[in-house]
Amino acid sequence: MTRDDQAQETTADVIARDWISESGASATAALAAWDGGELVELPVGKGWDVVRMPRALGWKAITEMHKNGVTVGPAQHAPDGVDVLVPVGSAAAWDLPDTEVLTEGTTVLLPPPAIVAPHTLKAHTWIVSPKDCGPLTDADMLHEAYAAALAALHMGAAG
Repeated sequence: MTRDDQAQETTADVIARDWISESGASATAALAAWDGGELVELPVGKGWDVVRMPRALGWKAITEMHKNGVTVGPAQHAPDGVDVLVPVGSAAAWDLPDTEVLTEGTTVLLPPPAIVAPHTLKAHTWIVSPKDCGPLTDADMLHEAYAAALAALHMGAAG
């Protein structure tokens, strides 16, 4: 491993540690579990909330956001759908079909930040890894992208 690789790994570890700590969980325990190749169950609602969408529509929404230059924060593909991390309380008014907003009192299983599509761990993979992104996803921009993906789906079905 080169010195640059070590510096990059250290930066990724710091980002992961901060991101885990924001959730209220033990960063040490989570990093140890990830080092052991396990999913980590983190609490939602302290550092971030989660918007869960159906897989195909979630991927489409994230893809469209990327194409339009919109910043997308951590997002994972999981057995229950696509989970996108958003600021706490920012998705409270969501009312779109087939979506769920996970808030305080719930948890989410997350893979190590290095598990990025197409690689998976127990059917979980990051679409956007927490080590490779900036701030959390803007819930209003995600809402808009999901609504557009949903409309396109219905237009295609009607045509």
